[in-house]
Amino acid sequence: MTESQKNTVILGAGPAGLAAAYELAQSRHPSILIEKNTQVGGLCRTLEHRGNLFDIGGHRFLSRSQEVNQLWQKILGHDLLLVQRKSRILYHGKYFHYPLELINALKGLGASESLLCFLSSLKAKWFDHPDQSTFEGWMVKRFGKRLYEIFFKTYTEKVWGVPCSQLSSDWAVQRIQGLSLGKAIWNTVSKAGSRFHRRKSIKTLSEEFLYPKRGPGQFYDRLKNASITGGADCLCNTAVKEVRWQGRRIESITIQTKDSPARQLPIHHLISTIPLTLLIQKMTPEPPAEVLSACQNLRFRSFMTVNLIFDKAQVFPDNWIYVHSPGVLVGRIQNYKNWSPHMVANPDITTLGAEYFVNEGDHLWNMKPEIMIQFALRELDQLGIISPKYFVDGFVVRVPNVYPVYGPSYQSSLAVLRQFLDRFENLQVIGRSGLFRYNNSDHALLTGLYAARNFLGKSDYDLWAVEPDHDHHEEFQSTEIY
Repeated sequence: MTESQKNTVILGAGPAGLAAAYELAQSRHPSILIEKNTQVGGLCRTLEHRGNLFDIGGHRFLSRSQEVNQLWQKILGHDLLLVQRKSRILYHGKYFHYPLELINALKGLGASESLLCFLSSLKAKWFDHPDQSTFEGWMVKRFGKRLYEIFFKTYTEKVWGVPCSQLSSDWAVQRIQGLSLGKAIWNTVSKAGSRFHRRKSIKTLSEEFLYPKRGPGQFYDRLKNASITGGADCLCNTAVKEVRWQGRRIESITIQTKDSPARQLPIHHLISTIPLTLLIQKMTPEPPAEVLSACQNLRFRSFMTVNLIFDKAQVFPDNWIYVHSPGVLVGRIQNYKNWSPHMVANPDITTLGAEYFVNEGDHLWNMKPEIMIQFALRELDQLGIISPKYFVDGFVVRVPNVYPVYGPSYQSSLAVLRQFLDRFENLQVIGRSGLFRYNNSDHALLTGLYAARNFLGKSDYDLWAVEPDHDHHEEFQSTEIY
């Protein structure tokens, strides 16, 4: 079989995979997208239920990349809204602005606790020497132990499911730029100062963002359609069963669509966005023992959202709320109509997403949907968010392999996998899961665009080296989950 008879295949039709297909389509190069779900978009797809639209988590369209912003505008045009951000932290029944604002935080904590927090931060700055290779040590050094425990510890451990002392500080360094108590004080002073400082602060702290009228899925559906127009084929409900390799090349993949027999696709070039560990596990022949061992040392955290409809026009004014209260398992609550009024079927109802960070197979993951819905309703009632008496309907969404966990030794294990995969001359891995890199959707889009250009011979990007924070991010970013 000649190379012209083989296929350019993209595994996964999330942000990275769709961007690659779109870029190839712009050069009239056909590709085949393989997607396991019924809809494209990955974690950024938008679901419809009883005429209402639900995201899988919140996805701000926010980037300093001119190219990404131009792509959003090109695809969405007037369907791209400018949204004012409002988000708060809920901790022991009190609300704190997020990004953190010093005066608001002091009022919420009270005089005595504020003094203790201030003394704790001085102690950490001048006398303590925590291990800054861990997330806990990195944060304590910059905020002091008391503020760290109030504003960061509980939520972070909900997200990752391990003590903060067992998380690498790489996550903090990657996601949090210039974060410290001094920075919070400076931001407060800047906001209270000149008009110039206020404008600068608003821009830096991302107090507004772009968002599609009908959720992020609107963008990815259109990106898929534009790709198909340019020659791409998209196979949804299709699983990857095997990735066969020989020497320095990926030779073929085996796929299976529901209710159809498995079939083999010869590979000219393969772009993979599926979880890096899953790609290794699907390879035949089996990779070397040291690669399999490194693969076992890397793991992902999974995600569940309980989407709920309430017969009440107003519940809370925020786009989303971070739940730092330790007495409940819910980590974040989305209010979809506050992202876009077009997300609800009518303005007299409210749709919320109660988000849980889980491990695939744990007790929450295995809970029956009707029981999980009642569990979420009880927690929202316990937090004082809304009474179950307003509940109309709901459904549960489970998504595996969402967040790459930066454990203490993840770098060395990742290096082994990268060294093995770099041998293949017709394979590129991209996106959050494919690179085992905790990035946002704009970075995923860029890796997809860059991978397509690499294949077309237009560039020679090192996709592993694309920095997630190079193109955007606010300085207070510790709990931004997409």
